[in-house]
Amino acid sequence: MHRLVSIQTGGSSSTTITTQTLTLTAIFMLALSYANGFATLPTELDRHQRCQLERTYKMIGYNCANLNLKEIPQTLKSNLEIFDLSFNRIRDLNVQSFARYGEVKYLYLFENMIQNIDEDTFSALTNLEAIDLSYNALKSIPLELFQLPVLRNLYVSQNALYELESSLANLQKPIKAPLQVLGLADCRLQRLPNFGVLPDLSLLNISSNPMKELTLAQFSPMCNLKTVDLNNTQIPICPCQVLTAELVLRRTKIMYPPLYCIPLTSSEQNLCNAEAGREIDAEQVADFHQCMEIRNSRLLDTEAKSTWMKISAAVGGCIVLFATILFCFHRRNARKLKAKRNPKKVPLRNNNRVIVPQSGGQEGAASEHAKCDKLLSECD
Repeated sequence: MHRLVSIQTGGSSSTTITTQTLTLTAIFMLALSYANGFATLPTELDRHQRCQLERTYKMIGYNCANLNLKEIPQTLKSNLEIFDLSFNRIRDLNVQSFARYGEVKYLYLFENMIQNIDEDTFSALTNLEAIDLSYNALKSIPLELFQLPVLRNLYVSQNALYELESSLANLQKPIKAPLQVLGLADCRLQRLPNFGVLPDLSLLNISSNPMKELTLAQFSPMCNLKTVDLNNTQIPICPCQVLTAELVLRRTKIMYPPLYCIPLTSSEQNLCNAEAGREIDAEQVADFHQCMEIRNSRLLDTEAKSTWMKISAAVGGCIVLFATILFCFHRRNARKLKAKRNPKKVPLRNNNRVIVPQSGGQEGAASEHAKCDKLLSECD
């Protein structure tokens, strides 16, 4: 009996020690997790989270950010226009991912784990105006994005795009997307990708890239470039000096260029110009001229449309004025015609005169005249 009690007591003490050890271990791991910024409360893990329906600038949108999603939700309203899927764990995208969301205009997929994107995944998004694929594990850019008719902003920063240059060999040029903003920061690029003629591009971010080859000729297809971000970009000294000088002459703003990109002396600048002048070929010059022709043709189209709008407005105003004049003449003629058909009755001036119908015979007439004279005298 005593032996059984002692066994039970020993088992209880060992259980207590084990429980205390596990508790201390859990507290230590929780504290370590908080120190590293990875701690999540149990209530947050158990909480049922869903995409939140939001309205921004009269557009329907869903906020699905930071929900630990591994695939694209397929139970949302199909007419959404803003789709935020950032800070999730999505790895793969296929044709069915956005098949029912053809009205999306702004798509945010940054801070995921996207590695594979099947062909034609984004082809159905013909209304897409901006997409952010930054901070993923992409090796190239889906080529169908360059064929979307209204895509203006494309962000693919913080992706190791080692296969981009080879995949661009299959790119259909000129592209259909009217790109205005292109973000290629920290994409391990050694030279500027050749996307063809980009007449609408105004902002280019190629910061934090090890550019071993970057020349002015590579900017020839970008005749409307307004801003270039070269922050922390590794560029050889001489090409960088020529590039910055020429872009400034084109009225392009260069953001945060390296200090060695500014030539110190005129002799250094002339030497670099002579070296860079040999690298420009006829094909690259032709790209610049093609870009300018596209822009000039668009300006002429815009002016022609404006002129036709003014002419149409003038003709429309003349037609309205003429119709108004005709209506006024019609109203006046209608009033005259109505007055002729319905003349006004003229009132009698001598109200004291009594008209008596004539009867047969002179004697009757004389007697009637006498009566009338008598009546008139009585009235006086």
